[in-house]
Amino acid sequence: MRAGLILLALAAAGLRLAGISWGLPHAYNADEPHIINLALSFGAGTLRPYAFKYPTLWPYLLFFFYGFYFLFWSGLGLRRGIVDFIGLYAWEPAGFYLIARALSAIFSLLGVAFIWKAQREDNGQSYPWAALLLTFSPVIVELAHSAKPDCLMFFFVCAAWYFALRVYRLGERRDYRLCGASLGFAVSSQYTALPVAVLLPLAHFLGRQKSSFSRLAEGTGLSAACFFLGSPFALIDFSALRAGLNDHNELFALTQWDGGEVLRSISLNVWSFAGVGSVAGLAAVLGLGLLCYKETKQAVVILGPIVLYILMLSRNPDGGWPRYLLGCFPGLALLAAQGLSWLDRPQRPLMTVLLAATSFFPGMARSARMDREMRLPDTRAQAESWILSHIPKGSTLLLDEAHASPRLPMQREQVLQLMEQTRRRGSPRARLYQGMAQTHPGDGYRLLRIQRTARELHSAPRHVELSQADSPVLDVRPGLDTARAARVEYVVTSSFGANPQISPELAVFFDELYGHAEFLRSFEPLPGQVAGPVLRVFAL
Repeated sequence: MRAGLILLALAAAGLRLAGISWGLPHAYNADEPHIINLALSFGAGTLRPYAFKYPTLWPYLLFFFYGFYFLFWSGLGLRRGIVDFIGLYAWEPAGFYLIARALSAIFSLLGVAFIWKAQREDNGQSYPWAALLLTFSPVIVELAHSAKPDCLMFFFVCAAWYFALRVYRLGERRDYRLCGASLGFAVSSQYTALPVAVLLPLAHFLGRQKSSFSRLAEGTGLSAACFFLGSPFALIDFSALRAGLNDHNELFALTQWDGGEVLRSISLNVWSFAGVGSVAGLAAVLGLGLLCYKETKQAVVILGPIVLYILMLSRNPDGGWPRYLLGCFPGLALLAAQGLSWLDRPQRPLMTVLLAATSFFPGMARSARMDREMRLPDTRAQAESWILSHIPKGSTLLLDEAHASPRLPMQREQVLQLMEQTRRRGSPRARLYQGMAQTHPGDGYRLLRIQRTARELHSAPRHVELSQADSPVLDVRPGLDTARAARVEYVVTSSFGANPQISPELAVFFDELYGHAEFLRSFEPLPGQVAGPVLRVFAL
């Protein structure tokens, strides 16, 4: 069995490393640039975040590693300086993304180790079903390819599940402390970890060993302390945090959503947490039944956070996203392990193979397909190459959002204009534009972007307002005359961006673009061969 587990461990690492450079130097994940921008902004001399869209533990960690990256890249600052480092991020950002993605991959595996220990200590099961289900879950493998904070949260959440089950069984003070600290750091990594906080009180009140209330108070206090240690400005600048939360509430007010549809999506995500086609969901139901029969209180401890996740997400228009359930994945895997272990028979290896083939192999196969898709050529890169070859430098182009469009160099004159504009506003982005200007490689285009609404972008209104104030956006709702007045010569549309269906206020612009502009070239995805959006290039 040891050889088989080593092979599975290598497969897990391989799935996370394959495709880890997905898209680079393009940034196809719209959330990644925000995280990395935030981490780099701390280099200006303050750890105060300019936005509270995410807690700050993950950006602080990235800032720490980017410090080592700078020391290595710059020769301890002797060969190149901070401005050169900012220019590196602006023009050649791949290294920054790879550092963050590598950390995500590592934390996604370290978290699984806690669940392996939890299953083994709970009932001595030799085959690590729970760990394998999480190792090859497509949701986790996909997140391990991103610079987002989810895998750091997953690591701390797995630790919290492990220590909470130890609190339930043993009631030792050390486990209370470590569970509380893990919960605090988990929420300081990603707000979506909050429902897991119910673990510690459930483990305390339902535990086999009755412990004093002071231990629960100590663990809860450590949880709060570790949250503020990772996100100190949530306390220091609480008004800014509250403004950020209100901004998200405004987004939800703009969103039209069907509560029943969200609940159906959540139920499907719970059932297929180990991958579509896996029997892990069924095994979890079986495991819950067995655990209720053997030890009802432990079943309640494990089920409690899962139920709380479902209730909270069902009241959120974004609740149907699978990654928002990540904090309860360890509990689902532990329940499934109960069911799979009951079905498994050590003396019947074919049964073990059958269970493996139907439980975690579907997730492994889906993750492998996802890796392959990440390595496909992308229409955005193809369009970039064509534009650089066929459209003269210095031309003015109108594009959609950066992640949905080809990556093109901005001319230095425009960078300087944006530097002055953001400097007058006191925006931290002024430092980025300064670095871009001082390290500019030469040539480039004058780039404008279609102004989009918060509703279309499904992003917080205040966040969109601040972002667009720092970017060269153009309001083209009146039609092509606005674009012509801004000296736009070429327009590049994207199927991942605005269109008349999701942006009815831009209907006049698109009607005139399709009816009067000259169509030059399109770039379209081909299943299994080319990925990305449909891009169309027009000349005005």
